[in-house]
Amino acid sequence: MAPNSNIRTDEYGGSFENRTRFLFEIIEAIQEKAGKDFPVGIRINGNDYIENGWELKDTVRLAPLLEKAGVVYLHISGGVYGSTELTIPSMYTPQGCFVHLAEAVEKVVNIPVITVGRIKDPEQANQILKEGKADMVSMGRSFLADPHYARKAREGNLSQIRPCVGCCLGCIHAVLAKEPGSCVVNPDVGREYKIKEETGPKTHLKILVVGAGPAGMAAARMFALSGHDTLICEKGLAWGGLLALAAIAPGRGELNDILNFFNREMDRLGIEIRYDTPLSIDLLDEIKPDKVILATGSMPDMPVIKGLFQTDMGLITNVDLLRGKEKPGDKIIVLGGGMAGLITADFLADQGKQVVVLNRKKSFAEEMSSNDRYYLRERLKKGKVSLYKNVAVQAFTDDGAVFKSNGETVTLEGFDTVVISEKQQPIRDAKKLEKNTNAKFYFIGDAKSPRHLMYCISEAEEIARSA
Repeated sequence: MAPNSNIRTDEYGGSFENRTRFLFEIIEAIQEKAGKDFPVGIRINGNDYIENGWELKDTVRLAPLLEKAGVVYLHISGGVYGSTELTIPSMYTPQGCFVHLAEAVEKVVNIPVITVGRIKDPEQANQILKEGKADMVSMGRSFLADPHYARKAREGNLSQIRPCVGCCLGCIHAVLAKEPGSCVVNPDVGREYKIKEETGPKTHLKILVVGAGPAGMAAARMFALSGHDTLICEKGLAWGGLLALAAIAPGRGELNDILNFFNREMDRLGIEIRYDTPLSIDLLDEIKPDKVILATGSMPDMPVIKGLFQTDMGLITNVDLLRGKEKPGDKIIVLGGGMAGLITADFLADQGKQVVVLNRKKSFAEEMSSNDRYYLRERLKKGKVSLYKNVAVQAFTDDGAVFKSNGETVTLEGFDTVVISEKQQPIRDAKKLEKNTNAKFYFIGDAKSPRHLMYCISEAEEIARSA
């Protein structure tokens, strides 16, 4: 129906009536086969968000005609492949991003209108209905994140709903990569048939989890749900780990939703978190755990590059930057073009800093989903962040760097700060205490190998299920 894709010159192309003709013929054919009393609804874009595409004015014009043709409901979505607003948007997009499309259609028809698009909060869904913006609310990823969403909402247990964080990694990205679909916050997705029903632990265990980041809290939650006595010790003064720092970056605050969920679960399940408490022999003697789960995370790995430690520029890590422990200057080189490097660059550009990213790999942020990365790259364009890939750094100078990118030599001058945001190395010091106890030690998450959130939570739940 869209002008940009329909280039026909016969009765199915050209005018609005011709471009929509095939749709009405389909409706008529279904009614002919199934009977006029068989309910037929349509999911349609309110806006394609692409040049010369289908627009909201077209949908508003078409909707009453569909109602007249006997369609019993309209489900309004948005976006196509290549559009400026993605059909499956990431956390950078406001929740309820397509509601205004359904609201416009709602005003011109009397049949039910369904809305969709990053609606994850039951209270938001109820408000949409209350305000008459739609008659029904549809959710996709929210039900992947928590298949018991509807029951929990109906019973008023909103705090127990495991939230989608809009990362698009386990769901759409995996599927587009022709891999089994899953979910970052709910690793059961796609393998439900393999998971046996919980019948209680074979042996009652004492579990000590070291680290209150997402992996540690996910493991503690699953151990507690399986009936084991569980305690978390955290050397810092707060929970959340590096994920809490990532949530500080612009547009990524929704990562806090899964951390807040885990923290509520700690309270609900009576799991104690001892802060300012690193793992020690005294703690092991006190708890006498059967298993120690090391979710101690990772730390930035400092690269060895000519001139890096002799430069006059300030040298800081992205971790210290996001924690507010170090203050950058105004002209900044970010070393690292992975997800951490790009969100760090966005964090700095959002403050009005001039930022250049040096990526020693051939692609940017490969560990992100393409949907999530798209919105981040658009933000970096607006922030005028300069991106270089395939970088071979020849040397850091007093106020810049000399490097090759795709075979061309580039010289940066007049910079005052270098932010290291490249590799992470696991923190495994606590492993040495295993010889002082009968407990068995296990690594999960970044302490096992620094990777993205999906592995952290899946390993956490798996280690608990195997107890």
